[in-house]
Amino acid sequence: MSNNKKTVDVAAVIDSAPYFWMPFFITVMMIIIMLSDGYDLFLMGHVGNFLVSDWKISPADLKSINMAGLIGMAVGSVALGWLGDRIGRKKSYFTCLVFLFIGSVLCYLTAKAGTPDTAADSLQMMTLWRFVTGLGMGGVTPLATTLISEWTSKKVRSVVVAAVISSVPVGGSLAGWAIHHVQWQQMFLLGGLVPLALFIVFGFLLPESPKYMAQHVSLHARLAKSLNRLLGEQRFDGTEEFRVQEEGKRSSHWVATLWNSDYRRATFFIWVAFSFNSFVLYLYTNYLKVLMPVDRVAVEIAGSALTNFSYGAFLGSIGGAFLIRWFGSRYVGSALAFVGVLATASIGVYLMGTGSPTGLSIVLSSFIAGASINGMQAFMYAVSAHSYPTDIRGSAVGMAQTISRIGAVASPAVASAYLAMKPLPGVSLFFWFVAACAFVTTMSFFLIPSHIASSRQTN
Repeated sequence: MSNNKKTVDVAAVIDSAPYFWMPFFITVMMIIIMLSDGYDLFLMGHVGNFLVSDWKISPADLKSINMAGLIGMAVGSVALGWLGDRIGRKKSYFTCLVFLFIGSVLCYLTAKAGTPDTAADSLQMMTLWRFVTGLGMGGVTPLATTLISEWTSKKVRSVVVAAVISSVPVGGSLAGWAIHHVQWQQMFLLGGLVPLALFIVFGFLLPESPKYMAQHVSLHARLAKSLNRLLGEQRFDGTEEFRVQEEGKRSSHWVATLWNSDYRRATFFIWVAFSFNSFVLYLYTNYLKVLMPVDRVAVEIAGSALTNFSYGAFLGSIGGAFLIRWFGSRYVGSALAFVGVLATASIGVYLMGTGSPTGLSIVLSSFIAGASINGMQAFMYAVSAHSYPTDIRGSAVGMAQTISRIGAVASPAVASAYLAMKPLPGVSLFFWFVAACAFVTTMSFFLIPSHIASSRQTN
C-alpha cells in the first residue's frame, strides 16, 4: 500500500515556500526567546562587580559561578539537543525555558539573601543555581538553530539563522540597559520571569520541526497541516509518504556518524573553531570590565566597551550573513574572524604604556571585536546545522556547542589565573594572547570542508 502513496520530499517543499509569513513569525518567536537567553548569558558580566562589592569578595571568586554556568551549558547543549532528536525540537526547547526560569529565580533569592557574613554559603548556592540556569541556556541555541534552519528555505537560511543567533548579544545589551534601572539582584528575577512568560505565550504558537515530523509516521497528519499553512493552500492530507532526502552515510550511532569518513573532517574543524571562538567570546562577556585597568580606563568606558561589544553582533552576524548568500561562508567567515584578531590586538596596543587610552579607541575596537566574535558564533551554528543530516542535526549541533564549552569553561579559569598573578603582567600581553586564540578560530573555520555555498553556486 505504501507504494501507492504520493512521495513528498519535505526539504524541497520548504525550499519552495515563501519566507513570509509562517517562517517569518517563527523567526520572530525565535528571536524573542534568544533575546531572553542572551540576557541570562551576559547577566554575570554586568552584575559581577556589584556582587564583589556587596558580598566583599575578590573578583577571582566569580570563577566558580561563571564556570558553573558554562558547565551547565555544556551539559544542556548535548543533552537537550539529543532530546530534541528523540522527542521533538519543540518539547525540548520548552524544557530549556523551564530550566531558565527555575535557575534564575533561585539565583535571585540567593542574591537577595546574601551578605558579607554569608558570602561563602551564598557563593555555593549561586554556583549551583547558575549551573541549573546554564542547562537551559545550553539547550536553547542549538535547538533554535535546528528548528529555524528546518523551517526556512535555503535561499534565506543563513541570513535567518544569523539573525536569530545575533539576538543573543543583543539580549546581553538589554542586560546592560537593565542594570541601570533595577537593583542588581533583580536582574536575576527578570531573567527568570521572562522565560516563564515565553513558555506560556509561545507554547501553542511555535510549530514542531517539519523534518522531525517527517521521520515519524504518527505525526504525518500534523505535518500535512503545517505544510499547508506554510504554502497557503491545501496541498497535503496526511496520507502522503513524507521523506527527507539527504546525503552522507550513517553509522550505528549518531556519535559514530560524526566521526565516519563523510563527517569527521568537518566535525574536527567545527569543534576546534567553535571552542576557540567561545573561549574568546566568554573572556569578553564576563571579564572585559574586570580586565580593563581601573586606574587607566574609567568604569563607564569599560561598561560602554562591553555594551558595544554586544551591539557589534548586528554588524557581524546580519551583514556577514548577507555576504554569505553572495560569496559563501568560507571566505566571508574567515575574513570576519581575522578582523576580530586585529581588533583584539589593537586593544592590547591601546593598553600599553602608562598613558590613558582614549575612550573612543577602546569602545570602537570592542565594537569591531564584537562584530567579529559574535558574528563568528552565529556562523558556527549556521555552518554546523548545514553540515549534518536531519536525524542527527540536533545532537550534532548540541555536541558541537558542548565541545565549544571547553573553551568557554577555560575562559574564567585563564582569566582568574591571570588576575591572581603577583605581580600582574601587563594587560596588553593578555589581549595579545586572546588575539592569538582568535587567529586559531580563523584558520580552523577556513578548513571546514562543508561550508555554505554562495547563491551563485546553488542557482
